Amino acid sequence: MKKTLLASLLLAALPTLAAPGDAERIVARATDNTRAYDTLSYLTDNIGARLSGSKSADLAVKWATQQFKQWGIDVRTEPVMVPHWVRGIETGSLVSHNNQKIVLTALGGSVATPAEGITAELIEVNNYDELKALGKEKIKGKIVVYNNPMNLELVRNGRAFEAYSEAVEYRGRGASRAAELGAVASLIRSVASASLRTVHTGAMRYDDKFPKIPAAAMTVEDSLLVHRLLGKGEKVRMHLVLTPKTLPDVQSANVIAEIQGTEKPEEIVLVGGHLDSWDLGTGAIDDGSGVAMVMETMRLIKELGLKPKRTIRGVLFMNEENGLRGGRAYFAAHKGDKHVAAIETDAGAAAPTGFLTSLKGDALSALETKAKVLDRVGAAKFQFTPETGADTSFLVEAGVPGYGFVPDARHYFDYHHTPADTLDKIDPKELAQDTAAVAGLTWVLADE
Repeated sequence: MKKTLLASLLLAALPTLAAPGDAERIVARATDNTRAYDTLSYLTDNIGARLSGSKSADLAVKWATQQFKQWGIDVRTEPVMVPHWVRGIETGSLVSHNNQKIVLTALGGSVATPAEGITAELIEVNNYDELKALGKEKIKGKIVVYNNPMNLELVRNGRAFEAYSEAVEYRGRGASRAAELGAVASLIRSVASASLRTVHTGAMRYDDKFPKIPAAAMTVEDSLLVHRLLGKGEKVRMHLVLTPKTLPDVQSANVIAEIQGTEKPEEIVLVGGHLDSWDLGTGAIDDGSGVAMVMETMRLIKELGLKPKRTIRGVLFMNEENGLRGGRAYFAAHKGDKHVAAIETDAGAAAPTGFLTSLKGDALSALETKAKVLDRVGAAKFQFTPETGADTSFLVEAGVPGYGFVPDARHYFDYHHTPADTLDKIDPKELAQDTAAVAGLTWVLADE
C-alpha cells in the first residue's frame, strides 16, 4: 500500500506532457509516409502530360475527382472553357553552316510557319532597346534571336523566380515586338538555369496590332552556337519549320474538394495548385507536385478525423500554363464567397523554405507566432509580397490574404517547362515535408 501511494505521488510530481495539437499531428503524419509521392506518381507516370484541351487533361480531372470520392471527401467539378493548342512538328537547321540541326520548340500559342517552312537570316539582340536601334531596315525579313539569359547569380542566391521574371519577358512579348519591325519569326534563348541541350517552352502572347509570326525557344547550347557564329561576323541563315495549331476552345473543369467547417462554415481557406501541365514532360515539378500536396492535405485531414472551424476548400485549377482560365473562372463563380485565405503551391517540390504572403505588419507577426509548428520542416519563414500565386491572384487582388509556398528553387528552372520535368526529379522525402508545410499552414488558418 505504501509503495503504491509513493508511486502515485511521484507520478503526480512529474511535469505533464501536453498532447500534440492537431497541427502537430498533421505535420507528423505528412512526413511519415509517401502518399503524396504515390499520388504524384500516378498523375505523371500513368496519365502523363496534361496540356489544356488534351485528352490527358480531361483524364486528370476525372481521376482527381474519383480520388477525392474514394477518400470520402465532398468533391465537384466546375466547367471551364480552355484553349486547345497542339504542338506539331518543329525543326530548325543552319543552312548556312552545313545544315547543323538546331534543337528548338514552339512557344505555347505560336502560329505555324508556312508548310514549307521559313528560310531567313538570323539577327541577334539582347533587349528591346537594341531591337529598336536596329530599326525596320535591318530587321525586316529576318528571324530575330533574343539572347537574354537568366541571371544565374540571382538563382544561386535563392532568387530564382526574380531571375525568371526578368528573362521571361522576351518569351512573352518578344515575337510581337520583332513583328512590329518586319521580322518573319522570333527565337529566344530558353529561359533556363541549367541545360543539357533541353528546350524550355512556355506561353507567349501576341499584340493584335502587329502580324503574328512564329515563335520558338532554342536550347541554351544552340543559342550560344548562334551567338558565336554571329560574333565572328558570319551570316547565319536558318530553315525553320513549326506546325502548331490552335483548335477551338474545349470544355474542361476545375476540381473542387471541401471539408466543411464546424463553427464558421461560411469562411473559406482555399489551398490550390494547377492540374494542367505543358506537353513536353509529365509536369512533375510544374505542377503535379502542387496537386499532390493539395490532395494529400485534404486526405490527411479527413483521415485524421479532424474537423476545422472554417471550411477548407482544395482547388485543382485548369489552364494555369497557357491562359489562367481556371483561376479566372473560379473567381467569377466565387468572388462573393467569404475567403479568408488563399494558399497556392506552384513552385516545385524541393526542400521547403517557407511561404510568401500578402500579410504585413502586425498581421504578419501574428501569423509567424501561430505557424511555429512549421519549424519542424523548415517552413516557418514568411516573407511579404503582393503576389503569392497566379491562379489565386484574382482573389488576392480583391483583398483576400494570399500565401505562396516556397520550396528551394535553385534547380527548379533546370527542368521547368522541359521534357525533363518528370517524376525522377522529385525526392519523396522532400515532397512529404512540402506537404506537411502546406497542410500545416492550411490547418492553422482553418482552425482559428
